[in-house]
Amino acid sequence: MTQATLSEQVETLCQAAFVAAGFDAALGTVKTSDRPDLADFQCNGLLAAAKRYKVNPRAAAEEMLTRFEGNGLAEVSIAGPGFLNFRILPHALLAQAAAHSSDARSLVPTVAPQHFLLDYGGPNVAKEMHVGHLRSSIVGQALHDILTFAGHKTEGDVHLGDWGLQLGLLITLIEEEQPHLLEDPDNALLTMEDLQAWYPKASARSKEDAPFLDRARSTTQAMQSGQGSYYAMWKRIVEVSSVALQRDFARLGVSFDYWYGESRYQAALDGLVTQLKEKGDAVEDDGAVIIRLPEEAGDIPPLMLRNSKGGYGYGATDLATIDERTGENRPDTLLYVVDARQRTHFQQVFAAAKKTGLDRGTGLEHIAFGTVNGPDGKPFKTRAGGVMRLSELMDMMHEAAKTRLAEGSDLTGDMLEKTAEDIAVAAVKFGELSHDRESNYIFDMDQFLRFEGKTGPYLQYTVVRIRSLFDRAAAAGVQPGDICKLGDNARELILCADDLPAQMARTIETRKPSVLAMHLYSLANRMNQFYAANKVLADDVSPDHAAARLGLLKMAEAQLVTGLGILGIPVPDRM
Repeated sequence: MTQATLSEQVETLCQAAFVAAGFDAALGTVKTSDRPDLADFQCNGLLAAAKRYKVNPRAAAEEMLTRFEGNGLAEVSIAGPGFLNFRILPHALLAQAAAHSSDARSLVPTVAPQHFLLDYGGPNVAKEMHVGHLRSSIVGQALHDILTFAGHKTEGDVHLGDWGLQLGLLITLIEEEQPHLLEDPDNALLTMEDLQAWYPKASARSKEDAPFLDRARSTTQAMQSGQGSYYAMWKRIVEVSSVALQRDFARLGVSFDYWYGESRYQAALDGLVTQLKEKGDAVEDDGAVIIRLPEEAGDIPPLMLRNSKGGYGYGATDLATIDERTGENRPDTLLYVVDARQRTHFQQVFAAAKKTGLDRGTGLEHIAFGTVNGPDGKPFKTRAGGVMRLSELMDMMHEAAKTRLAEGSDLTGDMLEKTAEDIAVAAVKFGELSHDRESNYIFDMDQFLRFEGKTGPYLQYTVVRIRSLFDRAAAAGVQPGDICKLGDNARELILCADDLPAQMARTIETRKPSVLAMHLYSLANRMNQFYAANKVLADDVSPDHAAARLGLLKMAEAQLVTGLGILGIPVPDRM
């Protein structure tokens, strides 16, 4: 059984005292102190107890103090009209630090496993990923890995946009301008650069050329019915796109268990709608087929499955996707990591899934996120005003990181390139994950690449700096030892490290990786403060003190590295 954190130990002690005094144990809840200069933890329950049990809060507090005598964990005092303050005793701090040091999970318990299937990524084929895909990809992967670390079974699905009129437009343009490619689509010499050029051209053409749009609709119908060269060209476009998309995802450390697209569910739509109509869940409405949603779903419009022209939209596709996932994968919970602007759509889909029984009791959650903006506060663009491709952004971050390294390190060649890439990835991922996913944020390349402040490179540098100390100490014959002595700022560092289990639980409860990210930032700050305040390799530092200080830094470094690993942030050997 995983050892309890200090907060949990204090709360257990406090609740037992409340019960012994004849009070409800729930009133003995503790929290981190509002005044860390006075206490580590506090309990405010005596005020509520005094009111409920008609006793004087101050008198009750005085009497309560006697119940904490000799507890061996914390010094207990009274503040104000009846607040209980707890300050952890030095030997308890040292014992807790040692417990963290000997546990690879830093006291984070393994939970009773549930099965989560996460839908994240969601790019369209024939288009390179852009800055707008950062949040879904990075937040989705972080949640996947956080849940996995906690002990849950997790699966990820990219859910590609690979079907519909946009593909028909593209194939029609290819047929007109590059007809030879449709002669042998399976081996057509297509590149992502070709698709990037043709896709917007086809889209623009459809807005001003009605006959072209009509031909594209016919092409789309032929493609979707599996007709010869059109269907083969669609498969070739998906193949070429997938290679480029996987390259961009891999650069960010993002991966998926399933590389499925919307096309996977198209064959099921006719049968699904027929089934829902026969059950009375779906009805005809002015030529369209809709699902009217119950009042408890809120003031949202019905979900359209098929329009009056016979076309299926995202409502039908997403419902069919839920049907397959709950029927075959059978997860306990489905998480959709998708832009907050799709909130109403997912409210409709989830309500329809519940009404029709297609949810099969599975939890359905929309993990909404805001937008990524440039320094001007508007959606991030290139200097030319277009949407910035993700590969272009990463190349810019890589070059900027390399320039920064060249100014202050002697790294060269492959080591310089690898380290620059590690820093670029850390800058982008922590820049994302340090912000609450529900808020918009500004992507500031210069700020994100700084080696100080709330940045990924700062966390990387903290690890590199501490490891350099370990190397220098080893060369001097000093190794990390038992954590048997406290130094300046040691209390703050141990208490911060001991907060990881609670922060991990809160991360999962809120579905917000930013909670874990900010804990790691706080931990790095505490490590650097301890490092600055306590000498290790100095003539006036005894071997025992040096070993103990290294031991405490080793404990914190291990937790920081574990946390960065969960968030997919690499740690370079040198910076």
